[in-house]
Amino acid sequence: MSKFNDVKSDTVDLLRRTDQLQQLVRRLLIEESTQELNPPQELLKQAFANHCRQQQLNSEESLNHWLSERCISKDELLEQLSLPIKLSKLAMDSFSIKAEARFLQRKEALDQATYSLLRVKESGVAHELYLQLEAGETSFETLATGYSEGPEQRSGGRVGPAPISRAHPQLQQLLRTAPAGVVLEPIAIEQWWVVARLEERMEASFDDTMRQRMASELLEQWITSETNHLVKSVCSRENDREQASIS
Repeated sequence: MSKFNDVKSDTVDLLRRTDQLQQLVRRLLIEESTQELNPPQELLKQAFANHCRQQQLNSEESLNHWLSERCISKDELLEQLSLPIKLSKLAMDSFSIKAEARFLQRKEALDQATYSLLRVKESGVAHELYLQLEAGETSFETLATGYSEGPEQRSGGRVGPAPISRAHPQLQQLLRTAPAGVVLEPIAIEQWWVVARLEERMEASFDDTMRQRMASELLEQWITSETNHLVKSVCSRENDREQASIS
């Protein structure tokens, strides 16, 4: 990367020893890759307004004080704020054509569900609670709050929306196939007996938002790979310089 050609060896060594080299190389790579892109002014103005609101910069004076504390100019702040916008455009320009294939590979991991769940350690208790739920004698929230022995107790048994792929493998298949609203018979999962009910299944679809997300994932893969390659190159160059100075 051209920006590193003039960096002194002791500076590179300091960055490496303080575990900052990779982060800096990544940032310089992003800046170099997006320098020819011009974000729409409306998006940049919105990003700036959001930043000022989040940082409670309600006047020119407070903005100038904030900038002074960080030793940056307003133009440099705007450049920082423009990077996410530029990266979104770079992702679409570079990887939009591969986005649908990426989506098809990842679809199962992208599907989400909201479900109710409670877990207990005794089979008899699980079946008794299941019968109460099936008969409509009580609510899932009441039973989960009163009986569940897992973290879902705090949410009244409610889980999600969350990726189905994050659920236990034995539960995943049920969440992918069960009809919504039906209480499922207790199943043994590891040391637990689990009673569950699918509330809503949200299958991922390939729309414009998903195209952007998949393109951004592919761009992130490229940035990570290229950053690792560049860091190795920089370290190799420094090692060669060190060996040359010794000899």
